[in-house]
Amino acid sequence: MFLEKDEIRRLTGRSTRRTQKQVLDAMGIHYKENGIGELVISKRHVERVLGGEAVEVHHQVHGSHSAMPDFSAIGG
Repeated sequence: MFLEKDEIRRLTGRSTRRTQKQVLDAMGIHYKENGIGELVISKRHVERVLGGEAVEVHHQVHGSHSAMPDFSAIGG
């Protein structure tokens, strides 16, 4: 149902949560953090993304930076 810690390390090629999240964001893979800060990632979602299926991508927003551009300056 969810990736194990070693599967997350293998998928991302990284061992720290901070760098794993960076790689997951770049790959378009959704994740959540549980109550003790562990990454929770659906195996089904990863299979869909890596299998090339059309998956709606939601970028994670960290800190005060938004993942979406601000079009207000161009009157949109």
